[in-house]
Amino acid sequence: MDYVFDASFIGALIIPDEKNPVIDTIRASIGENEEVFVPQLFWYEIVSIFQKLFRRKRYTYDAVLRLFPILAAVRVTTDYTSGIEYSQKLLQLCNECNLSAYDAAYLELAQRKNAMLCTLDEGLRATAQKIGVAVIK
Repeated sequence: MDYVFDASFIGALIIPDEKNPVIDTIRASIGENEEVFVPQLFWYEIVSIFQKLFRRKRYTYDAVLRLFPILAAVRVTTDYTSGIEYSQKLLQLCNECNLSAYDAAYLELAQRKNAMLCTLDEGLRATAQKIGVAVIK
């Protein structure tokens, strides 16, 4: 099975004071032939998360920079789908599922790749389950 990791999940995987042994176990269980996908949006979200870490003085700027090599070790494949049809699909998910466009991007990717959605967002998890997308337990 392939996976879609959202920014909340990867944040809990790589940020030291947010680490979660369950998430580490899930990552360790991913086989060599399985892929982890993220939408292009992920890269903006992770920078935003990192920025908040030093703006809120949880980490120094240098400590945040040291998270990038840890992030690189996660081995994600970025999906670059875009365009009118893609945007229409996102809007449809936003409308039907009461989601933000950001959450819809992860849900659409998991749906399209027939992948398990890995998120810590309970609302997104519940929505994914409701429409038949596999989610992390």
